Amino acid sequence: MKDYSMEVETIGDDIRAVIVGGGYIAQKLSRILYNRGLGCTIISRANNLDLSSIPEFIFLFNNNNGNISETVLNFVETIKSKLIIISVDKQCGDNLIKQCLEKDIDFCSVSVYDVFGGNGTGSALENVFPGAEKKKLTSFKNDQIVVTPIFVDDAAEGLCRIAFFTQTFKKNFLISGKEEIPLVGFINRVSAEAGRIFGFILKPEEQSEPYPDAVVRHEKIIKRDESYLLLNWQPEVNLAEGIKLTLKSQPVVIEKEQPEVKKKTILSP
Repeated sequence: MKDYSMEVETIGDDIRAVIVGGGYIAQKLSRILYNRGLGCTIISRANNLDLSSIPEFIFLFNNNNGNISETVLNFVETIKSKLIIISVDKQCGDNLIKQCLEKDIDFCSVSVYDVFGGNGTGSALENVFPGAEKKKLTSFKNDQIVVTPIFVDDAAEGLCRIAFFTQTFKKNFLISGKEEIPLVGFINRVSAEAGRIFGFILKPEEQSEPYPDAVVRHEKIIKRDESYLLLNWQPEVNLAEGIKLTLKSQPVVIEKEQPEVKKKTILSP
């Protein structure tokens, strides 16, 4: 998996939301929050949390599924922030949930699956777009898996709605796309769209690691539908538009083939 570390970014003066980690999803989320009147800051790790601030929300991307530091939990318990724990392409660990239940804090867990779009979201589907300038796609070993791709803007919007939803306390949410498609079919659609946009077909190359499958497919679909029913919301960007927007954001340099120069044969007298 790629390194999705990022620089600290602050938007607005009155910091009411702190985002820990998250890569490109965090960047999208920060702009949504700011547009809704919440100043926010992105930090690379929980150890950098400024304990002098009193944020209303803390979005914690827990990509390694490790424990949350006691310092952070005690901080959240003291100032009564709402803690949103986010795991990308995996379920939120039971040990992490247990940690939070032992504290008097307002928290919920969110699993985000099959995110794509933009530049480094941290999801396995992002590996399908390794850089169109290389004229290749990444294909995973277990291509028969069914995915539910969600465009990064929708994923960030879902996280924002969970934060503002008043009934999130100790609930588990799942954010994923509403359209189901075999992984190999998704890769083929990306390749076909690249042909229309750039004029060349992207060639799939097999990835050494299998695509993560932390949740049985039917359980994931049920949990996703329950989450969206609770939030009274669902993703808006359809698969075709999301693929098109993603490819158009890729750093592509189209090399034009030079016409062949025919040399004239000059006969000596």
